[in-house]
This record gives sequence, structure tokens and C-alpha cells, in this order.
Amino acid sequence: MAKILFSAVSLRSSLPCLRRLHCMSKVLRRDVDSNTLPVGMTPWLPMATRIPHQRCDSYRRLHTTPTVGIDVMLKDKQLVLVHDGKSTAINNIWLRDNCRCDVCYNHTTKQKNFDVTKLDLNVTAEGLQREGSELHIDWSDGHKSIHSLDFLNTQCLTDKTPSERRKLTKLWDTDTMTKCMPEAVDFTQYLKDDELLKMVLKNLLRYGIAFVKNVPPTIEDTKNVAERISFIKETFWGKHWLLTSDLKWADRAFTNERFNCHNDTTYLSEPAGAVIFHCVGHDGEGGMTLLVDAFNVAEKLKTKHPGYYDILTKFPVRHDKIIPDRKIHSVGEGHVLQLCPATGELRRVRHEPTSVCTRHSESKDLGLFYHALSTFTKEMSSPENVLQLKLKPGLVCVVDNWRVLHGRTSFTGKRQMLGIYLPRDEIDSRYRTLLNLDI
Repeated sequence: MAKILFSAVSLRSSLPCLRRLHCMSKVLRRDVDSNTLPVGMTPWLPMATRIPHQRCDSYRRLHTTPTVGIDVMLKDKQLVLVHDGKSTAINNIWLRDNCRCDVCYNHTTKQKNFDVTKLDLNVTAEGLQREGSELHIDWSDGHKSIHSLDFLNTQCLTDKTPSERRKLTKLWDTDTMTKCMPEAVDFTQYLKDDELLKMVLKNLLRYGIAFVKNVPPTIEDTKNVAERISFIKETFWGKHWLLTSDLKWADRAFTNERFNCHNDTTYLSEPAGAVIFHCVGHDGEGGMTLLVDAFNVAEKLKTKHPGYYDILTKFPVRHDKIIPDRKIHSVGEGHVLQLCPATGELRRVRHEPTSVCTRHSESKDLGLFYHALSTFTKEMSSPENVLQLKLKPGLVCVVDNWRVLHGRTSFTGKRQMLGIYLPRDEIDSRYRTLLNLDI
């Protein structure tokens, strides 16, 4: 059985060679006629010169980890990584599909040029060379691919459980949040200082809530808070909404009644990722804002009633939003507890009992589901889990709508709550680009 074994080589020791390659690349640039290449492809250049110019900083942040102590070999025509005495065989099809040479991958657009339908599903690795932190592999289909050992280390060897998102999440109940309430940042400074924007994002990721203070009680200034994070998610409510007790819309939110904790927009196929709340006026009593860390409640449910937790991750639930006079009937379907398919961690809570429209089933799971939903909802209403705040004009509260549920107590007088939705994908993109997180 033929084996090709390479010991880990320090990139520093290869610098003289890389300098020579850099000089060669200048000659290559002059000699290559770019007009002869297919559209979207660039002339081949040594990786040492290509990475600094054509890969963005975020690529290097998310895919660079120490590779000292990693050995590589071919065994039975398959790449094997050896680290800490453990061997990890890399799937040939996956490795061929993730080639990062200039023919297969566009380093400007960060997209594959490689057509997966042309992939040889029986492809095998026939040869291997290591040059510093790069691997060059000869394939049975005749292609020669280039792979960063840093990328392979991150994708194949790094333990991603718990995820980086989960590691940074701090679960809370009423007592813990009272002791570690996130600090509110100043509105004027927030608009021009990226460090304060990062603080808001960190608080939103860690606690599921964040605050901005000294915000003028206007629609425009509240939108400025929102758009500093992301563009606004427009729904049939518009780009913003103003809750008052006038029943302008046929919705319980437009009353002065108590509204228990829930997620917004559960009736959409993709619920809003975050909600911006700004109480721009109230001349009466009551109207306390209620906040609950649903991830913390779900964790308690998982410990006390694992069967209930399990059924809430599997039983399909339908949410309807019907407003006849506006010709609106929106439907969102999903699980109360949605898990990440990659890690199995809790990713999103979809909980709004007043809009649940679950279809009848003779399955015994239906009864189990209602027992689980009732228990989960009661725990959500427990005083030990509910944080009460009095939002006043000037204080904007940003809430992770996939994690922290919100509600309110009943109130008197005229209360105006301005609200704005943000899309989840854009928030996650901010986490990756501004906080350098691989989530």
C-alpha cells in the first residue's frame, strides 16, 4: 500500500521560495493574453501572490487556523489529514468540488466556476504535493487542484460543536438579566462610531437584546437606528408600524389589553430576524414591556421534559394571519423549536399561540404536542423568566425575534409604540463581517 507522507512545514521557512514565485508572477502577467481566457476566469498566478490581492480579509479570517502539527498523506487514493494522533480521511468528491485553483474558483466573486454536473463521482486522488500551507493534488480526471491546508483544517478538523454562536450566547432569566443589563449606547455616537455599532451587535448576539439611548422620538430617527444595522424588512405592515389602542388594524396588538410574550411575524415563511421598539409617547399607566429569553426556557424544558422538547422540534405548526378588510391571509409553517441542521443546536423559536392553526390529526403526537406547548407557554409566563421594562421616549430596544419573546401589560391612556423589522440574513452578515464571527 503506497503512502506519501509529508511532515508539517513552517510557512516562514518557505518565504525565500515565495519571493522567487512573486518575481515569476510578474513575468507571467506580461506574457498571458487575458483575452484568450474564458469569461470570468483570470490568469493563473502563484497562490503566494494571488491571496493578498484577490481574497478578501473575511475569507482569511474565517478560514485561517494554525496548521502546525498537521501531516498529510495519500492512502488508498484518498487524502488523509493526521493531527494529534488522529487520522481523518477526506471525501474525494467533496475535495474535488472544493478546489480553489483559478479554473474552478473565481477569487474575485468568491464563487465556483466548477460545474457540479461534470463532477466524476468516482474521482480518486493520484498524486500529492505540499508547498508550505498549500496542497497540490493530481486527480484521476486529469485535473490538478490547489487546497489551502488552513481551509481544510477549519472545515475538516475543527470541532464546531458547540458553534461559535452558541459559545457567545448568554442565557438569562429575570434575576441574571437584572444584574447584567446591556449598556445602552448613545444615539449620536452610534450613528458614526463603528465600535458602538459592534457593541449593539455583540449585545444582540449575547443576550438577544440591545439598547440605544437619546434617540429623538421620531419615525426618521428610529429608522436611522435600524438602518445602521441593516436594511428594513418591509411587510404588509409597511416599513414601520405605530401601535396604538385604536384597532386601526384587526389585531390584538392594537388594543390596550395585556399581550403575553410571543414572536412577531410567525405567520411569515421567514419571520423577522429582529424587532426595533421605540415608545414615542404614553400619557397613562401600565404598558410595561415584557421580555423572555426563550432559548433559556427551552433549555429548562429540555432538562425537565425531554419528550416535550423533542416533540416541539418535530411537530409541524401552522400560523395564520387573517385581516379580511385588507385582503390579507398570510401563512407561516414550521416547528416551535427549530434546530440547526448542522449542529442540532436550537436556532429559532416560533411561538405565538394566538395564531396557531394546527391541522387535526389522529396521531397520538397531537395530544403530546399540546401538552408540550402548554408546558412551554406556562414556563414562558413564569415571573422568574419574564423581564419587565418601562420603555420611554428616547430609548430604543432591539430584540432578536428568533430568540427573545416580547409582550406587554395592559395600559391606560394613549400609548404609541413604533416598530420596525429587520431581516435575519442581514444581521448574521453583520456578525460575520463586523464581529469576524464564523456563524
